[in-house]
Amino acid sequence: MRQHAHRPTLVLASPSVSPGAHHLWVERVICAWPEPRPIIRRVTMEYIAERGFLFPEDPVLSIWSGRKDSTSLLCKVMDRAAGACVPTIVLAESPESISTLVPPGILLRDRSADPAQVSIVLRTLCERQGAVRELLADQHRMMHAQAGLRHQMEQMQEELALASQIQQELIPRRVPEIPGLELAVICRPAGFVSGDLFSVDRLDDEHVGFFLADAVGHGVPAALFTLLIARSIRRTDHAGAILPPAQVLDALNREMVERNVTGSRFATGVYGVMNTRTGVCDIAGAGHPPPIVTRAESIERIETSGPLLGIFPDAEFTQTRVTLGARDSLVVFTDGFESAFPAAVADAYSMRLPTNDYIAHLAALGRTCRQSGQFQTSAERFEQTLDEQLGSLHQADDLTALVLSPALQEGAHRKAA
Repeated sequence: MRQHAHRPTLVLASPSVSPGAHHLWVERVICAWPEPRPIIRRVTMEYIAERGFLFPEDPVLSIWSGRKDSTSLLCKVMDRAAGACVPTIVLAESPESISTLVPPGILLRDRSADPAQVSIVLRTLCERQGAVRELLADQHRMMHAQAGLRHQMEQMQEELALASQIQQELIPRRVPEIPGLELAVICRPAGFVSGDLFSVDRLDDEHVGFFLADAVGHGVPAALFTLLIARSIRRTDHAGAILPPAQVLDALNREMVERNVTGSRFATGVYGVMNTRTGVCDIAGAGHPPPIVTRAESIERIETSGPLLGIFPDAEFTQTRVTLGARDSLVVFTDGFESAFPAAVADAYSMRLPTNDYIAHLAALGRTCRQSGQFQTSAERFEQTLDEQLGSLHQADDLTALVLSPALQEGAHRKAA
């Protein structure tokens, strides 16, 4: 234990500083105290209870309490000692009557206790105080560090909320209204910001362009990368002519490669052009999950060839043509859905593994949208199904899906053909 180089101060608190039994008892305690003996300071309990009282350096407090003493005054003295972390012993005439009032860390003994034993207790309290002060200093530093960390976390929270707001202003997540097109959108970021990007735009009176991209990674870096993608994609040439999907992805890929200085940022994507009058749709993909066409009695995966965006400058992209009928829908989605419908197992790790169940769920979404005609309402019900899987607070990845269908009448596509 740490030994003090200077003498401690034994503060003796009693109802009165006048000579009495307390002083005789203290003399016996001091006689049992080895050299160097403590400095004695006698005060009243009323004085300690005052806010102006300051404990001396290295104090040990002994409180002499009788049955007639004010209980509230005794509690104030003990609270001051406990708040200042002063080692304290209360010598009571009737210890059992105040045992429930004594704060943690304060010792309670009968006034008839052996002064020699009390002397040992007081010396032990005094000698351990150095370690107590060091622990208090460590606690203070820890609380100060926690306060700084909490401030930084609150600041990061505010910055992420602002980043989310800015991203939504630059890349809206709401459903655009486009004449001739039925559309539903599911956009559920895993955090404040999203690494997914989508857009649906009217290109001319008959054509609509739709784009969905998924920046590899999560959080703010992926979200910032989506802003670059949004600025880089070009759907028409300088004369306003609609560009084929494969050509759009080729130009986008070249610009992303040129800007990708570190070589660590890339994305998957799918771009398509739909004729809302005929239902003909051309689609090109870049390492993206194949879209799904839902028909009345079947589903079709639209396979496209093309590597990730932003890696190979000379990458080649091909496009596929599909025709949607009056009862058909096209579902385009990001790969977060692969883990959105976990297997029914008890193992938490297995629940995170991808399954193929998402294909059936997304196909059912596309079919429900088309059959009911209530596209966004069906999408909202689908989101409730998502919450029933792992829960809305355990979403591992950004989830984005588009359900598109030309607003055709029965037989319209056959007449167009």
